[in-house]
Amino acid sequence: MYVEVGAWSDAAYPPGAVVVGYNGKDHSRAPLVWGAHEAVRRQAPLVVLYAANYPGMTVDPGPGLLHRDAEALEAAEEVTARGVTEALDAAPGIWVAGATEVTSPSRALTEAGSSAALIVLGSRGYGRVVKALLGSVAFNVASRAECPVIVVKDEVLDRTVGPEHHVVVGTDGSTEAAVALDFAGTRAAAASASLEVITCTGGHQVEHIDETELRASADRIAASSAARVRGNHPDLTVTTRVEDCPAEVTLVDASKDAGLVVVGTRGRGAYEGMLLGSVSHAVIHGADSAVAVV
Repeated sequence: MYVEVGAWSDAAYPPGAVVVGYNGKDHSRAPLVWGAHEAVRRQAPLVVLYAANYPGMTVDPGPGLLHRDAEALEAAEEVTARGVTEALDAAPGIWVAGATEVTSPSRALTEAGSSAALIVLGSRGYGRVVKALLGSVAFNVASRAECPVIVVKDEVLDRTVGPEHHVVVGTDGSTEAAVALDFAGTRAAAASASLEVITCTGGHQVEHIDETELRASADRIAASSAARVRGNHPDLTVTTRVEDCPAEVTLVDASKDAGLVVVGTRGRGAYEGMLLGSVSHAVIHGADSAVAVV
């Protein structure tokens, strides 16, 4: 047995939890294990969330929802229970709850984010096409959730943030990018990892701006960002990288040996391209590491 939380139980989600999207497939193990280890690191509760989006179970409130098939719900709860068991195997002794929500994965995870510290989900598993999933689940959750969202691919499970795998963060000097910068600095410092701060001019995407001044502005943003992080974490090793190309190209390249790439959600600084739709979405698709959308 496990503690049940969510809409169909009498218990609310524990505040400050790490919430992991789980669907019982092999590829959902990577985000589950990643999330369990993150919960241990944070000393936070873990919630394994399964969205039972069976046909006829995700309609608006009405007979199709309120008089749902009991056997279908039991089958869904078995998936949740399996996820809880796998989480305990990955992190014995952790406090873990299960949530079986009768709604779409995007909605369930987004709503869970209202009280969570972090949402962790995989890069595929709910749809037939990877890009369709990223559009309907990871992209939607990352753009709407009230807490940071981590997207974990199967192949990054053994690549944890630490001395061997640094943290990368993209910044455009905006207020939103500063939030991502602070998140990245805190995560790197906690794991004794280094931090690489990346700023890109966008190449030739920015028109009617002197290229020399554009580069100088990017250099200033990178330097001030690094200074901000060093002020908060004096012992952290921080490097900067400024490129005259689209941000997503540099961030994906930097992910090859990184443990985590951090991007903002709605950066609106000097350079177009640091927005969720253009950069974060591309990084989620192309990165070789886990990606945090903050």
